[in-house]
Amino acid sequence: MTEPSKQRVSRKRSATTETPVETERNLRAQGMRTRNAIIDAAKKLLLEGGSLEFTLREVAVRAEISISNLQYYFPTRLAVLRAVVEPVVNAYLGDLKRAVTSGTPPRNTLTIIAERAIRDAKNAERTALWWHFVSLAAIDPECSRLLDDWYETVTRDLAQLIRAAHPECGPAESLHRATLLVAMADGLSFQLGAGRRKRDYTRGLDAQFLATADAIVRGEFRKD
Repeated sequence: MTEPSKQRVSRKRSATTETPVETERNLRAQGMRTRNAIIDAAKKLLLEGGSLEFTLREVAVRAEISISNLQYYFPTRLAVLRAVVEPVVNAYLGDLKRAVTSGTPPRNTLTIIAERAIRDAKNAERTALWWHFVSLAAIDPECSRLLDDWYETVTRDLAQLIRAAHPECGPAESLHRATLLVAMADGLSFQLGAGRRKRDYTRGLDAQFLATADAIVRGEFRKD
């Protein structure tokens, strides 16, 4: 027997109609895909074109969406940039925080962190992203404040480790030593990120870096 057309339409609608929960879930998934596509496009743009080409318009072009759609997810250039760089920074800060609270002897933890700095400096993509962000921080006040916040967190946590390893080191001195460690790690990443990975002078550099970092932590370079 032929099914009445009215009943067939009713069944078709019930089979294709989503519940509000399903609709919301699908919209969230679609939004996440769009957001991730924007971040991927912004990351590639930053790595290929540097900070000078890093504009909302160019990111939108790369992501194949309108600027208005882009700004729905990321209202400003800093918001896009932060989404690209922050996961890298937060991963490092998370590792540092876990190292500080792990119960591992502070001296060993400081060595582990120094070794991590060497590995990060040799990571071409991570180094490039970081220095593109720093270049924007030089001209963008919002980027500059964000950079200051990150540096403050890293320096404070390192200073805490230094004081734990060397209780005789006062608060100000531990911050000075931590600042020097961060500066040395930044300098290494800049040198290696500038295309000098294969030059002869880098042979044995890792050991020298670790020895110098240890000397800074112990205060061997301090002049009374």
